[in-house]
Amino acid sequence: MSINRNNVKKKVRLLRLDDLTSHDFKRIIQLDPVIFIPIGATEAHGDHLPLSTDSLQPETIATQLAEKIGGLVAPPIRYGCHSSTKNMPGTISIGFETLKNMVYEILTSLAKNGARKIVILSGHAGAIHMAALKLACQDAVEHFGLKLMLLTDYEIAKEIADEIEFDTTDGHGGFIETARILAIAPHLVKSNRRKGKFIDKKFRIVKDPETCYPDGIVGDPTKATREIGERINERIIERIEQLIRENFGSERHE
Repeated sequence: MSINRNNVKKKVRLLRLDDLTSHDFKRIIQLDPVIFIPIGATEAHGDHLPLSTDSLQPETIATQLAEKIGGLVAPPIRYGCHSSTKNMPGTISIGFETLKNMVYEILTSLAKNGARKIVILSGHAGAIHMAALKLACQDAVEHFGLKLMLLTDYEIAKEIADEIEFDTTDGHGGFIETARILAIAPHLVKSNRRKGKFIDKKFRIVKDPETCYPDGIVGDPTKATREIGERINERIIERIEQLIRENFGSERHE
């Protein structure tokens, strides 16, 4: 079947995967596009950031990347696996096995549909959460031979620390995340920002891990600005696009 790439381009760049008809998807998947799966969370981020903080970031980055390279954005997952914030108001957590199995089954279905290049971009970077994602990805690569990348956009933000001059102790709900949400959804950021810090339990396993984050944040969000957030997001997009090209080759579908 002949595919007119010029006709397909607009649909690939402007539509989410689930905006496509089944017929359109069948044609477009033959172009071997990169498919982005944004994975977020519904999690407490202090008094100034929305519960959707970890979802808004990867969804925004994935959408802009897909538009740049002609990829597709799969429906996002807005629940994650939590430990240190699981008892905080508003955090909705799913289990390790639930997350792992869900992601593996999504990858399985995409592979059966002909997908071969997939980027999972997680806005939540908790250790347990990322371990579940990694196991799911490893199984999918082993069983289906996918070209698959798994990363958090926060990791990329920390890579460019020298450019944005932030405190290396910055973390959950702090300077970086506040700046990025100011750039993405400023109407959701409250003005009552305050500093917060991580309290090290010195290798002790505690019953209530949220006591390590008494303010629900780590860092100084008071210094965050929309302009800095835009710069961070732009650099994250540039870096991930570079990584895609290094791992998958030239991906722009014209």
